[in-house]
Amino acid sequence: MDNQFQAFDSRCKFGGKYFPSPIFTASGCAGSGKELSQFFDLDELGAVVTKSISVKPRSGRATPRMAETPSGMLNSIGLQGPGIDQFLAEDIPWLIANNARVIVSISGETIEEYSSLARKLRGVVGISGIEVNISCPNVENRGMVFACDPVASRAVVESVRRNVGGELPIIVKLSPDVTDIVSIAGEVISAGADGLALINTLLGMAIDIDAMRPKLAGKTGGLSGP
Repeated sequence: MDNQFQAFDSRCKFGGKYFPSPIFTASGCAGSGKELSQFFDLDELGAVVTKSISVKPRSGRATPRMAETPSGMLNSIGLQGPGIDQFLAEDIPWLIANNARVIVSISGETIEEYSSLARKLRGVVGISGIEVNISCPNVENRGMVFACDPVASRAVVESVRRNVGGELPIIVKLSPDVTDIVSIAGEVISAGADGLALINTLLGMAIDIDAMRPKLAGKTGGLSGP
């Protein structure tokens, strides 16, 4: 009996671009991708989705920032990162040199910050797409999270699409902390999103019963799988 296996073609097309695999990393799980390179070649992935990048460097929240739960983990990192300028100067060249396809995740506190990030990413060689993390507080609207407001969600995505142009696919990362995520999804898709990242972490808390206080310095954090 001839035991020959037909090669499986895992290539996929998303937002007008071809990727060798539909397997992308989740933003935040591997920084800018360097952490994963010690385990396998990054060009084996469909794409590396970076940790969310902001306009300016951010130091993040106080420690402890992570806590184990019975079925997962809590994190309260606080969008720590080097800022867009350092990211473009150091991380992008390294990723390109290692043949990674890169989807850059961006976060902002105002619509203009998202616009500024999109403008800086437009035309950068080696970028295959943008993830728009709208699970961030809108300082222009009493700190309400963009992803909890359909109007603000749409405005952010429209601004990013306008400033990045039509050549890069846009993925929008939605928050689970809403009563009608379908309406939010509809708004961002109609505003120009090519895909959705479902979902950001769930709000959670873990208590140290010996110390009688939350395990995280920030009290609450994002609950995810292990």
